[in-house]
Amino acid sequence: MIVAGALGLLLLAAAVVVLYAMMGELASRIPDPDGGADRVSPLAEYSPGAAASAWPTSLGGLGERGRSTLVVLSPICATCNKVAAELSTYPAERLGTFGVVVSCGSRQAGDEFISRYALDRLPHLADEGGAWVSGNFGVKMSPSALLFEEGRLTEAYTFGKLEPLLKKVRQVKEGVS
Repeated sequence: MIVAGALGLLLLAAAVVVLYAMMGELASRIPDPDGGADRVSPLAEYSPGAAASAWPTSLGGLGERGRSTLVVLSPICATCNKVAAELSTYPAERLGTFGVVVSCGSRQAGDEFISRYALDRLPHLADEGGAWVSGNFGVKMSPSALLFEEGRLTEAYTFGKLEPLLKKVRQVKEGVS
């Protein structure tokens, strides 16, 4: 009886922790009324210096191209949908060495998101369950931007709009940060 009660209490505590984590994640997706969507902030959880064990061919060799940027989006994130819409009209040649990872529940959902926003004109990956990006770089949040130097993760940011992110990436590449 005591064991069953202790197990029940443990499960209840775990459920509360998961609930608070979900609430925090959802709250982080609500835009600030003072224009927080223009903010580019360092990502709290990622693995600086990490390198992928293997880069998917659909990412077009971004891991071997000097400085590169990967944007992590998700089909279920409202901000990610807005960023994807911005990307769909942005000239690819102005992005530089740039790719998109779509962290999704299923490959089909990722492919539909990529197709809906014409992201297939860029190096891209439908990352089922976020396994590749979280497994290699410790990133579990979207939208986020990962900056690489010779395939090694150097910096990671969260953002709400494409233009402020691209400005930050230019500053980092020019050593202005």
